[in-house]
Amino acid sequence: MKKILFAALALIVAMASCVKDPQYPGVTISDVTYTPKAVQADVPVTVTATITSFSEVKATLYYTVDDGKINEVGMDPAAEKNVFSAVIPGQPNDAKVNFHIVAQGELVATSAEMEYVVGAVAIDYSVLQLNELNGNDKFIEIFNNGTEDLNLNGVFIEKDAEQNWVADNTVTIPAGGYLLLYSEDVAADHSEVPATLIFHSGLSAKKNVRIQLFTPAGESIDDFNLVAIDQNDPSMIPAPASYSRNADGNWYYADATPGAANVDGVTPLLGLEGGETPEPPTPDEPDYTNLVLNELNGDTKFIEFYNKGDLDLSMEGMYIMKDDYVAGATWTADASVVVPAHGYVLLYSEDVVAEGQAQVGYSENLVFHSGFSGKKTVRITLFMPDGTVRDEYTRGSTGEWGQNITNVGAQSFARTPDGGDWKLADPTPGEANPATGDDIPQE
Repeated sequence: MKKILFAALALIVAMASCVKDPQYPGVTISDVTYTPKAVQADVPVTVTATITSFSEVKATLYYTVDDGKINEVGMDPAAEKNVFSAVIPGQPNDAKVNFHIVAQGELVATSAEMEYVVGAVAIDYSVLQLNELNGNDKFIEIFNNGTEDLNLNGVFIEKDAEQNWVADNTVTIPAGGYLLLYSEDVAADHSEVPATLIFHSGLSAKKNVRIQLFTPAGESIDDFNLVAIDQNDPSMIPAPASYSRNADGNWYYADATPGAANVDGVTPLLGLEGGETPEPPTPDEPDYTNLVLNELNGDTKFIEFYNKGDLDLSMEGMYIMKDDYVAGATWTADASVVVPAHGYVLLYSEDVVAEGQAQVGYSENLVFHSGFSGKKTVRITLFMPDGTVRDEYTRGSTGEWGQNITNVGAQSFARTPDGGDWKLADPTPGEANPATGDDIPQE
């Protein structure tokens, strides 16, 4: 009898494995869950699922206890349309129960396998959240907002109502940490990522998409449902960056930070079902503390500013003075000079502008009126409109400006990375500086 049962089950499973994306008259299984969630000894567990079919359907629950024999229980339709249920008898403490559902109509569907352990302490999965989604680099990031490491065994993700990833017992996310999953589409580019962290679908940066995070019992933890991407600015389609959660909990476009803390974005992501459409914050006055001198080059003779903040910043009224300040301001910003959030503004010396060496189409309001050398002592100071020093770079002995010292050639004095410490690096005008550089001689 046991051989007959296993043969029948093998036939059903084989039939199920042959079905992919069933069309009419297909069968689908969704919303599989069980109650109670914290299972106690000898307490029966009710398993429910939503099963849809265009023909009559028979549903069966298969379960094992401690990886023992396979048991089957017929599932009965409930009063609610398309909902079926069955009961797994109570088990002793520490028993591990695995179960799945097979629905047989004119075609066959099989649910993902789920698991619970009797008497185990209930896990608080509510501390998990979808944190960053990127359709360009094709990754999904989960954040653990809790104070304890969390094993995700059985936690799963659905994309557009199709399961595409299930965590096994090797997957743990640290307290306050991140879990990064990559699409199978880019798995070849991430050989360092184990197969347990690869999800089995693509991820688009230009289409509506739904990504859902579930507990092992099938309860929803988080739900990202982009239903109207066309509500966004056309320039944001495809997404130039990540869909990223700001500190306020809402979704924005932001620079990709896979496996690390998000950078708060400025442009809200619209078209989310049930989502808010927050307006970006607008401070009462500019926050100049986010603005720095970022790169100086005495060969091509340019000065670059970088805005570390999350809001565009007007530089109107800010100015630069050089060396001993005797010549006065060598450049003053007008209202047209705005440094974008996490972006750059570039000034060129009048020396190279006159020679036609500056970038094509350069504006007169971005020209500073002095030279600049990479082989002499120098001081360049950026002032706020009220005359307070915002940032300064010096090289050489104080007060001995313009003296010949080591020639650094075509290299720049650059903060590495952007906004970081001053180093000697290859020039990157108007673009991100290198992550590291060399020590600056005679700084």
